[in-house]
Amino acid sequence: MYHWVKTTLRDTPALRGLALRGGALLRSLACAEPGLYTLCYHQIPAALQERFADQLRLLGRHGDFIDADTAYDRLAAGWPARERAFLISFDDGYADNRDVAMPVLTDLGLPAIVFLVSDWLDAPPQAPGERRYMDRADVAAWLDAGLQIGSHGARHLRLSGLGAEDIAAEFARSRHDLSALAGRPVDHFACPWGVAGHDFDPARDPALAREAGFRTFFTTRRGHTRSADDFFLMPRHVVEPHWSDFEFEALLGGSRLRRHRDGTA
Repeated sequence: MYHWVKTTLRDTPALRGLALRGGALLRSLACAEPGLYTLCYHQIPAALQERFADQLRLLGRHGDFIDADTAYDRLAAGWPARERAFLISFDDGYADNRDVAMPVLTDLGLPAIVFLVSDWLDAPPQAPGERRYMDRADVAAWLDAGLQIGSHGARHLRLSGLGAEDIAAEFARSRHDLSALAGRPVDHFACPWGVAGHDFDPARDPALAREAGFRTFFTTRRGHTRSADDFFLMPRHVVEPHWSDFEFEALLGGSRLRRHRDGTA
């Protein structure tokens, strides 16, 4: 019975919406707390450009947007007691991040970071003539717009399936190549898939990232942080550009978050 309910909620949009409504009420108190909330997007289709912009406007009513370096600095210094901030991130480096998302970001004046697979810049997994992933010209335009890049590995491999030496080589090559492209050190890493125990070894891989020179290791563990203790297990909310405002707020606990911001609760 439980399996049927779980599968039905996942596969039926209407029931999924009801589940999120209930989840918003249950999780809103925790998500209303001050701290850093990192969003993880992937693709942003052109048809959803305005929906994506609306999501960012919604968040802008609840806190400030900061870049990854500023987030690091504030966490290292001790997170301000009442501050809520959002960090926008993208995984994999899809071409629509440059074509569709970047114009929204620049129009709204918002920072963001894209976590790139360094080997894909020259040998992307796409058909000849297809432009599914960002190339070097796209990355240059992204950087020229004042946006940041981070590492998503050299080949987008599951770290849990690699030995320590191979992981160290992945980290070193990716960080070196992306830093050369950016003209400055690339300090932030996002683990492919990002689930502790399944996609990476939390007792081994964050330490290897630190040894490679990265200052952060982002996961896909939901939540927010106010502590430098999370630098090498940074939480992120995986979100989708097609979500309605209510779905978006439900994941982040936005029902109470709005009242907290407005001083009505």
